[in-house]
Amino acid sequence: MAREVVFVADDFGLSDRVNEAILHAHRYGALTGACLMMGQSGTRSAVAMAREHPSLEIGWHLHLTDSRPMTRPRWPWGRSPAGAGFAIGLSAGMRDLARREIACQWEAYKETGLPCRFVNAHHHLHMHPWIRGALMETLSPNFEGWVRWGRPRFFGPSRAEAFYRALDALFQEGFRRRSPFRLSTTLWGIDRTFKMNPAEILAVLPGLGEGLHEFMFHPRRKENDPDTKALLELRNHV
Repeated sequence: MAREVVFVADDFGLSDRVNEAILHAHRYGALTGACLMMGQSGTRSAVAMAREHPSLEIGWHLHLTDSRPMTRPRWPWGRSPAGAGFAIGLSAGMRDLARREIACQWEAYKETGLPCRFVNAHHHLHMHPWIRGALMETLSPNFEGWVRWGRPRFFGPSRAEAFYRALDALFQEGFRRRSPFRLSTTLWGIDRTFKMNPAEILAVLPGLGEGLHEFMFHPRRKENDPDTKALLELRNHV
């Protein structure tokens, strides 16, 4: 297995400002891919940008919280990822709602005609056991891309590291062994959300082994934005 490194931006389609930052980071920086959110204020312009720039690989960014649903006016659990996870885990009615929303978003993505290179979810909710199962069922049997299930890696000491590693071992290891899809090997950026540092990225790149290594970014503006600036600087080094 060869080594592959991808720099992926979340939240493509969230707003026009986010779209402009992502496109800027791709055209003038090291950004290789972007995760498309369906049914948001910037989705239409994001799809147009993706068609005009086929070198930017596009994936589906499932959203079930902190966003605008496609099947109802608002989420019954509000903006909290934890609230969504508990509600979906405990209520059959909420699971039915989530199942309809997952199907609706996937159909909307397919209608764009864009190839789907990878899949993940807003606030990492695709790692929720029930959501994971519903998502895999929706994608089967013809999905040929990869899914964000890389083992979390951290650039430095983090109080959240033990928590993420425990969740990963408890809920993800078994799935990795039996997944029908290609999975990423590592995921970098959980401890640097909205503050990716190019020097830290360059420091870890030489130590990466075989597999698919994803670095996650969240560009928000074209100027004075840490993640956008990091991607622009990385262009000359990777």
